Amino acid sequence: MTLPARGSLRARSVRQLSALTARRLAEFAPVNAYTLPAARALIDRAMRAAAPTLRGTSVDQVRSPAITGEWVRGPRSVRTDAVILYVHGGGFVAGSAAGYRGVASRLSTACRLPVFTLDYRLAPEYPYPAAPRDVAAAFRWLVTQGHHPDRIVVAGDSAGGFLTADFAITNARDGFPAPAGIVLFSPMTDLTLALAAGFEGAAAEGLLSAGLSSRAVAHFTPAPYELLPVRGRPLPPALIHTSDTEFFGGDGVALAERWAAAGAACELRVWRDQMHAFQVLPALVPESRLAYRAAARFVSSVLDTAAAAV
Repeated sequence: MTLPARGSLRARSVRQLSALTARRLAEFAPVNAYTLPAARALIDRAMRAAAPTLRGTSVDQVRSPAITGEWVRGPRSVRTDAVILYVHGGGFVAGSAAGYRGVASRLSTACRLPVFTLDYRLAPEYPYPAAPRDVAAAFRWLVTQGHHPDRIVVAGDSAGGFLTADFAITNARDGFPAPAGIVLFSPMTDLTLALAAGFEGAAAEGLLSAGLSSRAVAHFTPAPYELLPVRGRPLPPALIHTSDTEFFGGDGVALAERWAAAGAACELRVWRDQMHAFQVLPALVPESRLAYRAAARFVSSVLDTAAAAV
């Protein structure tokens, strides 16, 4: 586990200001069919402001009965030997490929790879298992497009991190080839919220709360569950980034321990003084850029290892 030095003044200020404003407003906000359309639009606008798309990025939309999303290629996306499948966050009820275009642009640029951002079906219109099925379908679709499983890295943040790890566990259980690796930014890993409730740093979170999170999860599934990898199954190597001052900080640490206990390689990095999913806020949080660089190093290492094994 890597524990960096104390977070920047800007990161701490963003987290503290958000805790006094956005968290208080969101804590008791209803999450229902009446509020979600406006909330989704607001979240997408906020994402585009916090992570503007890099100049020189190309975007190709994919709209078919089987899959929906965007191919995003950042200005330094020169590699064609592998791809990244990105699963966005948003508490299972919000978020979109268009809203995450800037995030995909930066990840693509850092890793020098094309990124396919999936528009999976959202709750409550499409509850569990719609989203997990969409992630699995996207991975299979990439394979049909000529990308071997060990040349695909799956990444996600928050709820998208949950779906990414859930896919890797289910994929291993069902005996399908594993992706080259997974990258998890501030992942949720226990939908019962028991880990979050017991994590001391959760109180310092700048955005999420137990009330807001439980309402979102309830729309996704009436039977919340934890991610429990099983030893002996071919899990891919994982990179997990979390923080000591975020609501789901304990989730990331617990999953890293479980991943390693299951016999798979796992790199855990606990950032200090960061709010949940700070990695998707590059215009606000300087450490976000460092997180992309760390992800790029991990992606390069797992792809190089897979190539060497051929």
